[in-house]
Order: sequence, then structure tokens, then C-alpha cells
Amino acid sequence: MTDPDLLVRARKLMGLYRGGVGGERGNAGRRLGAFLREHDLTLFDLDPSLPVSQDLAALDAWRESAALLTRLGTDAQDDALTALVDADDLTEPEMRRLMDAVDLHRLAEVRVDGWAALDGLDPAALRQAAAAITPADVLAAQGSLAARLRFAAARQLYFRTHPPRLIRTETPTQAAFVRGLIETLTGHPTLPPDPEGVRAHLNAQQLARVRALTATFLPEAERRAAQAAREFGEALARQEPG
Repeated sequence: MTDPDLLVRARKLMGLYRGGVGGERGNAGRRLGAFLREHDLTLFDLDPSLPVSQDLAALDAWRESAALLTRLGTDAQDDALTALVDADDLTEPEMRRLMDAVDLHRLAEVRVDGWAALDGLDPAALRQAAAAITPADVLAAQGSLAARLRFAAARQLYFRTHPPRLIRTETPTQAAFVRGLIETLTGHPTLPPDPEGVRAHLNAQQLARVRALTATFLPEAERRAAQAAREFGEALARQEPG
């Protein structure tokens, strides 16, 4: 069994190496490497997020989040989770592992009043929306777990207050034009493709705005699309045969 005092000394050297600059860092690295070799230790012995190796290059790629993840399932899990829910550098597998250790709805409940204040939303309505969040909603978002939950809760609330509507279109060009209008006006994606047109969550005001813009500018959108297609064809025809 490794002498705890040796591990303490090695971890102090590792801390100097991680936090040092210039000659101080180089000196700490040389001392740490020699210490590991002398006492037959590896980086894994010092931190389970590191490989079983004495190569200090692994420390350059060290991430605090990876180190915190190794504490899941241990007595230090609660403190690790407190930091990890706001970590924005987790990979998707790491995010899935974190989600397995967190009660998503409980975390949302703790944070929802703050989100509501920041976003100007009704706390009670946002709390109800957050209760409907699924893991798939979280994985579809970006950023830290807390940021993903905030986004998912706001989206759930948006869907609850903006019923699905259908804007009828006849051609792919018309559908593309309408999708561009809706997604820019609302900041939310449209629903999956529908053979009858474009479906999206819109309130009455947004629906009226989209219909008015479509009635006014759809012919111009089709003219521009046709012109772009013609110009593309002309450019291809001018190219020398390969």
C-alpha cells in the first residue's frame, strides 16, 4: 500500500506543476517526474482522472471536470455534483454520466426561480414546464447541465403557450421561405416536415405576422430562388470540362 505521505508530497508537486509558469513549472515537472520514478508511482495514483503513466504530458490535457467525474459514486459525490452541473466542457458521454447521477427535476426546481427572474417569465408557469423536461430535451441542448435545463424549461413553456399551427405551402421553395420566417421570428425550430406545409408553435400575433409576410413576399422569394438556380446553372455551364 502506498505511503499516504508520499502521495501528499507528490500531489503538492503536481499542483506546483499545474499552476506554475516558466522556470517554476519546468522545475516542478522535473521534480515530480523524478519523484514518481523513485517511488514507482503513476499519475493515476495521484488523481484517478489521470492515466496509469509517469508521462507528465497527460497533465497538460487534464480537466477539472474529468477529475470531478471520478468522484461520482463516492463520499465526495455531492461536492462534485455542485461543480459539475455548471461545467460547460463535458463531452456527451460525460454529460450522460452526470445526468445518471442527478435528479433533473429536483435540480430544475432549485434553479427555476432564478431562471424566471433572469428571463422575465412567470415562476409558477416555468416550474410546471420544467416538471415535464425529459433527458432527451436536455441532450438536445448545449452547454452545462444547468444551462441545458434552463433552455429546456423555457422551450417547454414556449410550447405550452404557443399551440402548433400549420402554414400551408405548395413547393419546397415556399416551405423553406416560411421556415426561415418562423425560426427567425420566434427563435425556435419548426416542427418536423409535413406534406401540407410548415408546422410550428406560434401564438396568435406570430401567426398573423407570418401570414402577412408570406402573402406579401412569397412571390419575391420564389423569383429569387428561381434566379439563384438559373445563375448556378449558368456558372456550371461556363466551367471547363474536367
